[in-house]
Amino acid sequence: KAATILSIEKDEEPAQSVVKALKVRDGSPLDVPLMLFAWDKEAGMHVYKGEKPREEKEKRKERELVNVARDIFGRQTRITYIDLCEQLQQVLDIKERTAKSYIRFMRERDIITKDTANQSCFVIGSYNLRWNTSCP
Repeated sequence: KAATILSIEKDEEPAQSVVKALKVRDGSPLDVPLMLFAWDKEAGMHVYKGEKPREEKEKRKERELVNVARDIFGRQTRITYIDLCEQLQQVLDIKERTAKSYIRFMRERDIITKDTANQSCFVIGSYNLRWNTSCP
């Protein structure tokens, strides 16, 4: 049984590949650094080239959470904290603690916001409007 499922993808730099965690037994794949590998002719094998900058990890996390928020709020316009937490756990296969930290992250980035009509609910935030991508 694997502790992590990895994906190797092409990087923006054509000579390099980036390794991403897709599923992690404990924790979240969005918190795992993105590792870079490239072919080394002298060594005759792929070699580790370091990690992508922290900003890249944050951008990936933000993109993933925006997509999840669009999916969740595409089915309903508002959702309670508890229901949002449960849906994040289900969709991303994460623990409650991680889901709560993602909700905090999404609120900080204005991906989601409190509903002005009902403070116990969340709605899609203005982040999605800034990027000219309305909710389905």
